[in-house]
Order: sequence, then structure tokens, then C-alpha cells
Amino acid sequence: MILTCVAPAHSAQKFPDYPVRQPSDYSISARQEEVSIGLQSVESVEDQQTYFHTALSPNGFLPVLVVVHNQSKSDSLLLDKAGISYGLGDPGKAAPKENSVGQKVAISSTAAIPFIGPFIAMGLAKDASEVKQNLVLRQLQSGTLSPGDTVHGFLYIPIPKKGPRPMIHIQFPVSWAGSDKTSVLHFDF
Repeated sequence: MILTCVAPAHSAQKFPDYPVRQPSDYSISARQEEVSIGLQSVESVEDQQTYFHTALSPNGFLPVLVVVHNQSKSDSLLLDKAGISYGLGDPGKAAPKENSVGQKVAISSTAAIPFIGPFIAMGLAKDASEVKQNLVLRQLQSGTLSPGDTVHGFLYIPIPKKGPRPMIHIQFPVSWAGSDKTSVLHFDF
């Protein structure tokens, strides 16, 4: 009886923690007022295998680490994952400028970042409940960041399975608790 209880613990997969730094340490980062956001796309299939135990990009999803830091000394930050949106662009063209017509087109063609459920439903990580659980646990969560807090998690951006990865545009809304103050940070990579 003791051996059957011990066996599952030895067969459990080990998922190493993805290294997390301060938002400003990432090549894709932005700061607006008292919030800093850093992004790191996990492009390498080898890294995807290491941290997720599955190859995501060949299956049409790019994991993107998001690190958010509330630098305020007094105000809480509201993080609503449902408000984060993305759009895909032509990899051969430069990112549009902030106030150009191209930027307005990119913004109007964005979609909400899907939750992990559709990936599992589409057969990603078939029959690997530990892998599915790891993907869910590592996903960025909505919540409130108290002054000085940092949160991190992954977004899983749908991308084409074949060909070069297109330019990705992400819009990240920022709201402050107890205020109507809201703004949007834009990232292109």
C-alpha cells in the first residue's frame, strides 16, 4: 500500500521556473506613469520543452512572459487579463508609428488574448494532465497589484504554424484602483 502512494510522486514531472527579472531588464519593456511592464517571448522550441514540456510554437502558440511592476507608493493597479489584446502584422515591415494610420489599423484589428482552455481543447499537450496544469498555472492572471508589487505570467499568443513569425502588436491596458485613470501601453515585437 505504501509503494502505490509513493510511485505517483516519483513519476510527477518537474517544471523548472522560468527566470524572471525586473521589467526594465527586458528588451521589450515600457514604463508609463508608475507602472513598468516587460515582455519576453519564448521563441526557442528547446526552451519551450524545458519550461512547458511541450513545443508550443509548432502548434501555433507563442508563449510570452509578462512582468508587471506597480511602482506607486500609494495606489493599487488593476490588472484585467481580458482587456489585453493582440494583432499580427507583416514580419517584413517595420512597426507602425504611434500616431500613424498604420497604428490605427493595427489597433482596430486586434483580438482578445485567449485563455489556455482553447489550446487544451485543440489537442495541445494531449493526455498530459501535468503539462496542461503547468500551462494553466503559468498563465498571467487578473488581479490587483498593491503598491510596490510585481506579478508575472505567460500569455499564449496564437501564431501561424508555418512560415516566419509575424510582427506581434500587444495592447496592455493599465487602470488604477479608485480612479478613472486608465491608459494603454503598446508593444511591438
